[in-house]
Amino acid sequence: LVGKLSQMGSRHLMYTGLLLAGAGVLESEAHYVTDRRAPYAYCCQTARASVDYKFCNNSLSIDERVEDLVQRIGWDDAGPQLTARESVSIPELGLSSYYWGTNAANVITNIDCLQTGQCVTGFPAPSGLGAIWNFSLIEEMGKVFATELRAFVNAGAHNGLNVWGPTINVHRDPRWGRNFETSSEDPLLLAEYAKAFTSGIQNGEDSRYIKAVVTLKHWIAYSLESYGNYTRHNFDAQVSAFDMADTYMPAWEAAVREAGAMGVMCSYNSVNGVPTCGNPKLAAILREDWGFKGYMTSDSDSCQDIYQNHNFASNGSLATAACLEGGTDINSGNTYTGYLHDAISNHFLQEETARNALRNAYRVRMRLGLFDPHVASPYREIPPSAVGHPAHHELSKMAARKSMVLLKNDRNTLPFAIGRRVAVIGGAADQVEALLGNNAGPICPDGKLTCFPSLFEQVKAINAGGLTRMHADVNDTEAAVRLVEWSDMVILVAADPAGHEGHDRTRVTLDQFQTRLCHTVLKSASGKPVALILINGGPLSIDDLIDSSPAILEAFTPGPHGARAIAETLFGANNPGGKLPITIYPKDYIDKVDFFNMSMTTSVGRSYRYYTGKPLFKFGFGLSYTNFSMEWGSGTSKPSQFGEGLPRNVSVRITNNGTVEGDEVVQVYMRPISVSMQTRAPLPLSRLIGFKRVLLTPGTSKEISFTIGEYQLSLVNSNGDRNVYPGVYEIEVSRGHGKVLQDQIKIDGKYPKTLARFRRFW
Repeated sequence: LVGKLSQMGSRHLMYTGLLLAGAGVLESEAHYVTDRRAPYAYCCQTARASVDYKFCNNSLSIDERVEDLVQRIGWDDAGPQLTARESVSIPELGLSSYYWGTNAANVITNIDCLQTGQCVTGFPAPSGLGAIWNFSLIEEMGKVFATELRAFVNAGAHNGLNVWGPTINVHRDPRWGRNFETSSEDPLLLAEYAKAFTSGIQNGEDSRYIKAVVTLKHWIAYSLESYGNYTRHNFDAQVSAFDMADTYMPAWEAAVREAGAMGVMCSYNSVNGVPTCGNPKLAAILREDWGFKGYMTSDSDSCQDIYQNHNFASNGSLATAACLEGGTDINSGNTYTGYLHDAISNHFLQEETARNALRNAYRVRMRLGLFDPHVASPYREIPPSAVGHPAHHELSKMAARKSMVLLKNDRNTLPFAIGRRVAVIGGAADQVEALLGNNAGPICPDGKLTCFPSLFEQVKAINAGGLTRMHADVNDTEAAVRLVEWSDMVILVAADPAGHEGHDRTRVTLDQFQTRLCHTVLKSASGKPVALILINGGPLSIDDLIDSSPAILEAFTPGPHGARAIAETLFGANNPGGKLPITIYPKDYIDKVDFFNMSMTTSVGRSYRYYTGKPLFKFGFGLSYTNFSMEWGSGTSKPSQFGEGLPRNVSVRITNNGTVEGDEVVQVYMRPISVSMQTRAPLPLSRLIGFKRVLLTPGTSKEISFTIGEYQLSLVNSNGDRNVYPGVYEIEVSRGHGKVLQDQIKIDGKYPKTLARFRRFW
């Protein structure tokens, strides 16, 4: 993929330029960095630093250096040093200030464009990125974030390399205001997303240092902003051991165990009576069970919530003690700065607990190389021109194109022909903001969003030789009808800005004005080609629009290049291949399920794994402009052909039978038919255990293999333990629609077998 920014090899040499594939950025002579001052994010910059301070001597181990530094920090300084978003400098020790809280869900925020005009690269929101079902692209996006952040630091325009992201809370309910920040309702998709994002951010060309630090958020069972009488600051999520192990924790464990995530953000809420930032047993799962070696920060002063909203402590000093004892190394806010010294003085907090927090914080900064200002590294040579580089924008365009999900295409309404009279109708037709959602970021030099086109502008550009007109007033339905009558084809844009951080959705439908406009346009356009475009963070329930819409394209929140991706898809330059990473429920779903109930099996159930109703569009669904077929692969390909042992291989052959190139996602599901469980628990109706996205030219085929092992067939019992049970399991291989391949696996012999014991933390 595009976006690789360094081809330096293993030599510890530096380049004043970058070698970018096809980017035209010149490579200059290599040289050592020995005599120039490092950017202000670096510590130990004086000539005698390594002599005066052991923590500046890079010939010592990191642990030795960290310990020397920690012993030099007095209790007056400890609170400010453990404070985000920015820890203050200590000039007498040569310590720089450090900015911990650079948000990056789909774009780097909390910074400005460089004075030389370069601005960060924005991507589609995670709700759309999850629809790609190919997370190598997410890893490349992470590399872009890390590279651009390093460029800001090198330019002296920023002093932090920690990224607060990704959000890996499960898409639990369509009302949650931050559904746009998370990639799926499915634990496996979330886990793969988290691992890819983490690897992209942290791993780079210099194995001695982490390139940047990921911060997984929000730990844990967080999916409520402000609804009814509760806010995220006072909500106590009641979660069973089963739901915690089955749904809420898997992505976190994968990111920490498998990808080595170095940062975690605890959440505002409590879980089962204890604030997440002040629960030592919960922190022990991270560090003792999963081997977490990084730092943990609070969300924006969720340590303050411990005494002001949860009433778990009676004052700020006791809340500080609870937060630090709960493993929260950094407090984003003023609580540690204001109360840590007092907590130590009054013996509410043991000194060693505070020192452990300092160790974790400084270790992260040292692993970034920020205490080695005179050591050459490829990261030090990333120039300002890397920020917003054309190669990065090409990656963003690719992500937007691959996130498009075609939900309906009756009588091949799409793609449209170029050169006709096209009406673009809808309030978001000329709004770039609608494509960016709540995390726009500093993507344009003027601080506005005028450097990227609206959907109308992009359709007009691509409809060469034709006429394109727009109507954006949702209240003027008469003018909309006149434009429909003039047109040969209609693009109807429906956007839902409801829901954001701090605010949940009270409806999951379009507002009344857009609903009326859509009905009016669809009725007046009867017989004409019409494409309904959905732009949204959380899912939209469009029960009353499905039948009357000839074509429906789900674009989610597609980012700065979203207008181009939508237009290219509508006119056939991009063949949509995305699949829904969520279930789109009927509008009455929210009347049947209690938003405050964290159970995945309550009422009619949550997510495709437990929902017993009929969705508007099911998880994994997505159409294409070409036709695919699928069959079992050659030789021993069915899982039932392998006897009763595990693991087993599944092989399928996917063929493009159409006339255009296209992507297809092959999905493998498990469904327990009859199992022998000692401790009963809900069984999933279906569970994703594998997937692969493949690109095929017309007339070509590809054989794809999946391995089904013990974890893929494991189930969680009511105690939260993950076990493999003897029994019969159905294996389904699907494309999200059309023909489904089915077979069964029967296992016996050495089972049941426990794969993991759940540690109860309440």
